[in-house]
Amino acid sequence: MTPSISVAGVSRRYRGQLALDQVSFDIEPGSITGLLGRNGAGKTTMLRSLLRNATGFVDAPDREFPVDSGVVTWGHEVAVGYFSQDHKESIQPGVTLIEWLHGFDPRASQQELRGLLGQMLFSGEDATKRTENLSGGEAARLIFCRLMLQKPNFLLLDEPTNHLDLESINALNIALQKYDGTVLLVSHDHDLVEEVATRIWHFDGGKIEDFKGPYTEYLTARETVTA
Repeated sequence: MTPSISVAGVSRRYRGQLALDQVSFDIEPGSITGLLGRNGAGKTTMLRSLLRNATGFVDAPDREFPVDSGVVTWGHEVAVGYFSQDHKESIQPGVTLIEWLHGFDPRASQQELRGLLGQMLFSGEDATKRTENLSGGEAARLIFCRLMLQKPNFLLLDEPTNHLDLESINALNIALQKYDGTVLLVSHDHDLVEEVATRIWHFDGGKIEDFKGPYTEYLTARETVTA
């Protein structure tokens, strides 16, 4: 099976620190990888560095975040969707929710757009809410509506549950379990990682501990090593 992305010997300094140190990996299509580690360990740096090199990115590429060395090779038919920690800044103010979504696919019907909003817990009346009046959690849910509309087959999700309530997290959990694309998921919500991840990366000192299995098996393996 051809990897969705291959990375060979990638290094990246960020704010004077070595965030990624000669990192190499392949990501298989359909896998969900949970990225774990303390804040500042290189998880966001990894996502942004991969995004910088994604020719199939469905939004404006993050051209300000190249790798220092190494090679990033994306699959030919990969279309990337990105959920940033500062997601609210990517939503245009001064329009309604349904108008904002419609701008990403003018062919989509009002019924389709309202259906997407409903999947992310927006009621019928919410469709005409102004984007500048969104809370952090509502903005996060709207970004997920956009991603569902654009249908990328590779998602880079950076702390997607930070502003979500429990009901919204459950909706995201279900959506990820049904998603048949590939995901890199940065999250401190270990319950979500446990539910959806098929592979675990633990970031520390610029290196990645790569465990090919679910979170519960990863914890068992670590306990065995430290016992």
